[in-house]
Amino acid sequence: MKEERITIRVTPEDKKEIELLAEKYKMNISRFVYSTIKEKMETNKLTDSQEQFMELFDIAFKKSFDSFFKQLMVVINRIEFNSRWSIKQTDIFMNQLKIPQTEDELSLSIIDHPVTEVAHREVLKDIRKMSSKKHELDNE
Repeated sequence: MKEERITIRVTPEDKKEIELLAEKYKMNISRFVYSTIKEKMETNKLTDSQEQFMELFDIAFKKSFDSFFKQLMVVINRIEFNSRWSIKQTDIFMNQLKIPQTEDELSLSIIDHPVTEVAHREVLKDIRKMSSKKHELDNE
């Protein structure tokens, strides 16, 4: 295989740096420059391959996710429809019962009832028990 010569121009500082690096890797300047360029070319090929893979992966992901996303949107839309439908049914039902819908329409005060009185006493008793237990723990 025939090899061809390539000539490059570098500053004296760059030449000195290249010489030092070539010495470090125990190569002559020509071999060092060639191996560095070859390594850069391989890295670029690898990067290009990775970019192509990521593009293909992105396309595949979008294709597989689209159907899932559409199904998810159908479920979310059904849930929203059912929620609105249930609320609307409740509103219509409450209006038919003539239950007050606003504070202005609510003109009756809450009437005492035996159930509410018993519940009130039970809640107060529970609060007192919890408070006394807390005081006992604090005093220990």
